[in-house]
Amino acid sequence: MFDAAEMAGELRILNDILLFSGLVALGIGFLWKKRRCHQSRAAGWAIFAVFWLAQAPSYAFSLDLLNVLGSIGAFIAFLFFAYHERLSYQWNDEYDPLRFLAGAAFIASTIYFVVDRIPQLSAWLIEAVTQQTAALLGAANVSYTAGPATLVGNPPFYRINGEDIYAPLLNSTGRPVVHIILACTAIQGIAIAVAMILGVKEPPKRKLLAAAVVIPVTYFMNLVRNFVVIYSFDVQNVEFELAHGYWGKGLAVLVLVMLLVFCFWLLPELYVNINGLFELPWRKGPNHDYRKYVGRIYRKREGDGDSAGPPRPS
Repeated sequence: MFDAAEMAGELRILNDILLFSGLVALGIGFLWKKRRCHQSRAAGWAIFAVFWLAQAPSYAFSLDLLNVLGSIGAFIAFLFFAYHERLSYQWNDEYDPLRFLAGAAFIASTIYFVVDRIPQLSAWLIEAVTQQTAALLGAANVSYTAGPATLVGNPPFYRINGEDIYAPLLNSTGRPVVHIILACTAIQGIAIAVAMILGVKEPPKRKLLAAAVVIPVTYFMNLVRNFVVIYSFDVQNVEFELAHGYWGKGLAVLVLVMLLVFCFWLLPELYVNINGLFELPWRKGPNHDYRKYVGRIYRKREGDGDSAGPPRPS
């Protein structure tokens, strides 16, 4: 007899096998210094491409056109990266932006999916964010409390279904106003920030300073975003989609841009590597000089000469 839940669980396990196989391949390719590292990275990108294409049917079934297009776009982009890693192997050429990208993808994805796939870890982070959001709202003389997180049928140590683990935010009457889920914790932004900082070849002191600024600011501003969305929705009676989809996301994008510019200033190699990725379509042979076309986000300082990339902070 057909069991839809059992089949969904089996597909989830297959997806996770694909995901973690791709992560391992990218991680080996990032850390390994021999020529074969390109083959490992190419395999990792190809596996990632298949993984994201496999998500498209479920998005299509739920009529989520944007994510369907995103899955197809990710499939094409990851195959493109795999192709260039294959070229790097053939040419015996290390293209630094590709190594940076593999490392950033490996680190960010590992952080996020470890938290996502361990329900007890997700629940702990969600509860903490819910409690802190309630405290921030309390500072504005609005009484809220955080309810306990629910694992939605998952065992504590590994996720077996795709339901969102959540903690309810309760108003003064005990009514749930919103459910705080993992996407409300800033774990994605923090994971990406850590990955980009660790993925560049910069002095450890600068990387530590960048992390010390970016991670706490990202976390706190996410609490502010939660505050804005919930206060607007529940106190000022603004439509949830307007408060969450426009005001909340607009604030998140603004903070992201400001932190990215800060990181570009403090870690110029990050700026150079990201620009180097946009040079890939024009890479026709080994030793492609991607730095030649890197623009500057700051005025050239006297004594910099013709060196590519933005000037380093003193």
